[in-house]
Amino acid sequence: MAQNCYICQFGGEAGYGVMSAGVMVAKAAGRRGLWAFIANEYPSLIKGGLNTCLVRLSDQPLTAYEEQLDFLGVLSQESLEQNYTKLKPGAILLYDADTVKADLARIPAGVQVFPVKLVQSVSGDSAKVMANSAMIGAFCALTGFPVDMIAAVMRGEFTHPEVLARNLALLEEAYQKVSAGQSAAPQFPLPFSENDRPKMLLTGNDAISMGAVKAGCKFAAGYPMTPGSGILIYLADHAAEYGLVFKQSEDEIAAMNMLIGAGFAGVRAIGATSGGGFSLMVEALGFAGQAEVPVVMVEAQRGGPSTGLPTRTAQGDLNFVVFASQGEFPRLVIAPGDIDECFFETFRAFNLAEEFQLPCIILSDKYLADSATTTPFFDDKGLVIRRGKLVDEGWLAANQPYRRYRQTEDGVSWRAVPGQKGGRHIATSYTHGEDGFYSSGNHEYAGTEPEVTTAGLDKLFRKVPDILAAVPAIQLYGPEEADLTVVGWGSTKGAILEALTLAAAEGLTVSFLQVRYLSPFPAEAVEAVFKKARRTLLVEGNKTGQLGLMIRANTGYKVDHSYLKYDSRPFVPSAILARIKEVLS
Repeated sequence: MAQNCYICQFGGEAGYGVMSAGVMVAKAAGRRGLWAFIANEYPSLIKGGLNTCLVRLSDQPLTAYEEQLDFLGVLSQESLEQNYTKLKPGAILLYDADTVKADLARIPAGVQVFPVKLVQSVSGDSAKVMANSAMIGAFCALTGFPVDMIAAVMRGEFTHPEVLARNLALLEEAYQKVSAGQSAAPQFPLPFSENDRPKMLLTGNDAISMGAVKAGCKFAAGYPMTPGSGILIYLADHAAEYGLVFKQSEDEIAAMNMLIGAGFAGVRAIGATSGGGFSLMVEALGFAGQAEVPVVMVEAQRGGPSTGLPTRTAQGDLNFVVFASQGEFPRLVIAPGDIDECFFETFRAFNLAEEFQLPCIILSDKYLADSATTTPFFDDKGLVIRRGKLVDEGWLAANQPYRRYRQTEDGVSWRAVPGQKGGRHIATSYTHGEDGFYSSGNHEYAGTEPEVTTAGLDKLFRKVPDILAAVPAIQLYGPEEADLTVVGWGSTKGAILEALTLAAAEGLTVSFLQVRYLSPFPAEAVEAVFKKARRTLLVEGNKTGQLGLMIRANTGYKVDHSYLKYDSRPFVPSAILARIKEVLS
């Protein structure tokens, strides 16, 4: 991974379009051969507050962001105060001359400072929503980023001719005004080229949504809750296009039950929420586990407990999701680590949910959900939809009487859906026998209640060995016998991988164990890696080291060192490298 990067950040009060500014820069760069990683930050406010959009650009693929800035453009005092210390020597600071007052004595040495009237250049009520166009024009003039590339993106973003014309005029006006004050035209430090391969700019939420559509999902339900809302919005926006029914429910309890109803009816379904919403879903989650109904749910983590930090990131829900709901039943918990995994593991989740007839939870977080990355088009040629033991009427005619929960060697029974001749059955939340009747009932296949209870639970857990055999539970990057093995899950992947590259450049031998499937826990696979590990370092975005606790509970191995971050912000590669060097020293 090349370290030839350029990092710019735009900041201002909500409503000034600073996130749109960053997206336009990233899209423009992506169309001319560069790669981008966008990290957005915004407060939990209806109106106002500081929004920032950090865009990292490179001539090589990116998997994480860094905070040392080459350019900072601000439209509010708060944005300057919170970010000026991140400026590198030689970096550029652009600020609105009317709304921001810069104390030059506090600005890092070597930073080039440019006060420009940006908001004032926009007349009337449009000052807020169009000031970003003026800021991007000034950005192009100061950095050498081609203004015509931004204009091309704008032509695709704005469909209203008058709005487009106004934004293009502001872009060009600011560009010309700031360029006129420069003694020489700056040269943007990264090389542009013609695209040799088409690319997309996607968030993790986008990729999960696309994976669901590709997997044949036809129903989605949820109650909006940041940061999972992006999935619901994407599916609602594209519902008609893909023949999908979207339902915004009155609450998360209703949403989960709707998803279970769809799964019972044979329809592939998905929901999305965060920790607070998932808290309301856990009783119904147990219903899905007991009734063996396939359902896929995304839990996009944010800071907690309670309402916590609605728009910030965390990895604090691992234990909660793995052990949610009363009683014991298997569930799949998948933690994708990047955009590709968001797409492909979501597709796989739908297959696994139906093949093993259980709930499947995709565990994301705000950082992965909201960050956007330039990525090539997904190579989906080999993807095949598998629906497991879903039967037709011919099978039902030859296998009467039909028992929905018939005992099988692998714990997976044949599944009929409502309306099929010969497939009538009961799906219940109660402990039940092969025919679905309550365990205390007097019916043909019940046996005694202790017998039915034991047999039913044993049936559920007979699925586990085949699940572990079917999933890519872990991935080891780097040598098996490294000086240090870093262990992590979820969105830490990108920052850890880049830290490994930085470590290798300094002659350090470091590997990375990514635990991608967290339930059922892949104890044997993890244990095999640890047997060859010399020293281990746990990297997690929570206070208690929840993956480390799971590893110790399932393997007996205690991770040697840890780097736990729970300040509501993501990991960056340089900080992980510093911890690696500290451990190895």
